Amino acid sequence: MIPAASADQSRIAELDVLRGFAAVLVMIFHHTVIYQNMYGDGRAPGLPFGVFAVHLFFMISGFVIFMTLARTRTALDFVVSRFSRLFPVFWVAVLVTQTVVSLAPLPILAVSWHDALWNLTMVPEALHVPMVDNVYWSLIIELAFYGWMLACFLSGGLRYIELLAGPWLAVQVAVAGILSGYRIPQALSALLLLKYAHLFLAGILCHGIRVDGPTPLRQRLLAACCVTHFIVQGVAAGMFGLVWFALFYTLARRRLDWIVVRPFVFIGTISYSLYLVHQNIGYVVMRGLAAWPRPVQLLAAAVSVLFIATLLTYFVEQPALRLIRRLYKKRRPPQAALAAAETP
Repeated sequence: MIPAASADQSRIAELDVLRGFAAVLVMIFHHTVIYQNMYGDGRAPGLPFGVFAVHLFFMISGFVIFMTLARTRTALDFVVSRFSRLFPVFWVAVLVTQTVVSLAPLPILAVSWHDALWNLTMVPEALHVPMVDNVYWSLIIELAFYGWMLACFLSGGLRYIELLAGPWLAVQVAVAGILSGYRIPQALSALLLLKYAHLFLAGILCHGIRVDGPTPLRQRLLAACCVTHFIVQGVAAGMFGLVWFALFYTLARRRLDWIVVRPFVFIGTISYSLYLVHQNIGYVVMRGLAAWPRPVQLLAAAVSVLFIATLLTYFVEQPALRLIRRLYKKRRPPQAALAAAETP
């Protein structure tokens, strides 16, 4: 079983680098493949590596959220921790993106201000409201995972998470095989993490390996997660997944510190804000430079969204996080102080 408390309390820089790597891959994918398909001539590589990079985000979340809950005293600690990390900068990113797209409308992607305000819930799809930016789809999956992990925390199930992993993977495989011909409602699929539970579980298992060592059960379950990835996501995603699993296993064995380089850590630091603002704002920049060579468009879009993400990180995300947690700590007894955690 994974231990109830983590001995690895320090911030793990390798996670920041992997998070930044995934965010940049998603940005490149949207600025090349998707943009060309929507607004260009369609001549772009068809490999959806950007979607596959989101799978790496989910593995990181599994690792970080379990690490967070392992040292969380109350459910409210966890809720405030996640809220302070995710929502304030998300709200600002929604409003900034909506303002930019309102001033320079994007065909197909523009939404009304009424719908934009509903996006502030972070679950617009569940409310049947179009998303201000399509990248928000993954945040709904994240929130569903948080809900399941909070339920495990409240029920005492965190201590038995490895025993639950096998049945959870079996359900995923069964649904992928037996019910493959049926259309499962998207909301139900997201709630039950039918396409992504194995990725979160892989992150949890790697946390256990890093903290307490690679037991035979953990290694077998991690291999099962990898096989499940091929079954549920397909061969192309599975091949990329092999890279993600290898990277995470190396991180779990504390042998990935060679990737910790200051510029990469910086990208990881701003990765959440970059993920939130890169797509539609990048499209606006590229459309505004439509007469310029393609490399200039890509460079201008990348520089623009990196700059905006930096401002959001250092002037919204981090100050809001510190303020909310400081206010929360003042009203909580010292023994229930809020645990610090990396951003998923």
